[in-house]
Amino acid sequence: MSYSHAKVINVYEGSDRQTRVDILARDDGFFEYRAYTQRFEEFTEEYYWSPTVKSGIYANVEDAERDALREVLALDTKSKQGH
Repeated sequence: MSYSHAKVINVYEGSDRQTRVDILARDDGFFEYRAYTQRFEEFTEEYYWSPTVKSGIYANVEDAERDALREVLALDTKSKQGH
């Protein structure tokens, strides 16, 4: 995914590959994360990523990642660095 206000610096996926979290470095120097769940659209018969969680703003990436892992993925993740 791409964002107009930030760059994706890390992506985490749940072990079932149905949940993902993008860790973002915002243009203003802060950080945040966005979570998505994969859903199936019956009309088009296609899967898509549906937004589920938009975090607050963090002063550092470590706090954003810690909360994303704890709150969204419950530490059951596979990291995809550099996406």
